[in-house]
Amino acid sequence: MNRRLHVPVFAFLALCIGAVPTSATEGPGDFLTGMSLTAEEAQALEERLERNPRDLQARSRLIVYYFPRSHLNGAVRRIHHEHVLWLIRNAPHADVLGSPDSQIQPFFDSDSYRAGKQTWLSHIEREPSNVTFLGNAANFFSDFQDGDLDIETLQSAQSYDPDNSKWPTLLGHRYLQDALFAEQIRGQVETPEFIDADDLPNSLAEMFDQAVAVRPSSAALALEQFELAYERADSDNERTRLRDALARAAFEAERYDDARAHASALLNAPPTPASDGMATHRGNIILGRVALVEDDVERAKYHLLEAGKVSGSAVLGSFGPNMRLAADLLEHGERDTVLEYFELCSNFWPSDKLQDWTALVRAGRQPDFEAHLIY
Repeated sequence: MNRRLHVPVFAFLALCIGAVPTSATEGPGDFLTGMSLTAEEAQALEERLERNPRDLQARSRLIVYYFPRSHLNGAVRRIHHEHVLWLIRNAPHADVLGSPDSQIQPFFDSDSYRAGKQTWLSHIEREPSNVTFLGNAANFFSDFQDGDLDIETLQSAQSYDPDNSKWPTLLGHRYLQDALFAEQIRGQVETPEFIDADDLPNSLAEMFDQAVAVRPSSAALALEQFELAYERADSDNERTRLRDALARAAFEAERYDDARAHASALLNAPPTPASDGMATHRGNIILGRVALVEDDVERAKYHLLEAGKVSGSAVLGSFGPNMRLAADLLEHGERDTVLEYFELCSNFWPSDKLQDWTALVRAGRQPDFEAHLIY
């Protein structure tokens, strides 16, 4: 299955081959400062590039600046794509090419995507063992259009760099995206009771069948890769992130005892600057979902509220809390507990969405939580 939900996964690659001499070097992660640029600062960087097109630092920061603005503005999208294609052609080692900011979606601009894809394939053909090229190329290849190529490229990088936890981590997330996509399809296009599945068109019937079949097998592949990555992890921070991934993959693979074990470990994970309350939040969400599988609604309600009692984190404060368990409990009629969860979450995520969802739940309706079912 080539279609996947996009789940932002950063592959920060720092190997450099010096393909293009530059007057301004790019340090690992320097490009992230592009997120905080003002319009005036971005224009100043464009002027720097006019004087020196080989200024990787300026171009990388501009790619990050333009990326979130490119989705709804065609003119900005063209500028963003021009910068990305220049780097792919002239500096394929650049760190920013391993981040989602350097992705070009084929459904927005098929010509630019095709040009970038062909350039990456040329780089890989010329240097098939260059893991920096392989990692950056895999990040570029569309999960929806070239999912198999994406996975094959990561597998190639893993074969040349077998002791690095980066590759099984990225592979695990690719497989987990497949499982989560299948789960979302199954939830969104569930056959109504009054429709006989035999009366469905073949294409729709196949979608239902695939949604049921793909989820556990893709999740099992994800779990295998995350276990490999965990063995190779060399820091508490990385192990905590992988515990989260292990818990989610185990649940989707229907290995509920493993999911419970990994989620419980998250509750006791050593605090790290990157995790804050995220580990506790995600651990409780998984434990609550396992409780529902075991028909223990009271325990599921307990874990939902515990997930909302965290102090927050950088991710929770921006992307927001996970709503999967809340949605499941609403289907069990537990409106009061979900409303209390919304109120708790407002302490670290004061979003208008919570007010909208609260109004819908009080009116007896099921909110569309969209990507919050995945976060």
